[in-house]
Amino acid sequence: MIRKLTGLSLITAIAATLLAGADAGAEEKKKLYRWVDKDGKVQFSDSLPPEAVDQARTEINAESGRATAVVDRAMTPEERAAWEREQAELERIRKQEELARQTEEAMISSFQTEDELRAAFAERIELKRQNIEAIEAGIAGQRASLARLLVEASESELAGTAVNPRHAQTIAELHREMGRQQQMLIVREAELAGMDAQLAHLLERFREAKGLPPAPDDAADAPAAAEPAAEPAPDADAGPAGGAG
Repeated sequence: MIRKLTGLSLITAIAATLLAGADAGAEEKKKLYRWVDKDGKVQFSDSLPPEAVDQARTEINAESGRATAVVDRAMTPEERAAWEREQAELERIRKQEELARQTEEAMISSFQTEDELRAAFAERIELKRQNIEAIEAGIAGQRASLARLLVEASESELAGTAVNPRHAQTIAELHREMGRQQQMLIVREAELAGMDAQLAHLLERFREAKGLPPAPDDAADAPAAAEPAAEPAPDADAGPAGGAG
């Protein structure tokens, strides 16, 4: 009987210790919340009211009084949509940069000499110019068609008749297409203008990959090569050449 009581006392003591530890852990986990309400007043509470759940807040340890976490306010649907668009744009830029890097690596590894790289780049420049010429020709053709349709529409209005709905639709479509082609032309011209810098960058990367020395500074070398050597200045104290002594 004594042994049974002793065992029961031991179990009771262990249970009491565990409960005390659980209570102590619960006390340690207690925290306070600090937030600013809709009137701009700072509020403190050990629980968040429904209107403060989506607000920015600071979580504070109730025992030490130290801040343990800072929670930003929830984004509005508009802010969330803007954030998602921004992240999508950043991801698009990252993929574009990675594609450009892979393209550079492929170009560098596929050529043995700088001359080969220059020749391939010259072909790309020529193709870009041909593409620009084709876009310009397309815009010129669209402009001529639009001018003809506008003349026909104005003649109909002057005659007191309604403009053919099909003509009106075609005029609107031509306006849109010309705008799209002009934007494309701007992009292609900008790409062509930047190809010299792109070639210089690729040549630099090519020399690094092949372990070649950097190219000489042509701009710095040009004046020295172009200017003739200066003649020595005459002695100020000397008399005229061939003069009597």
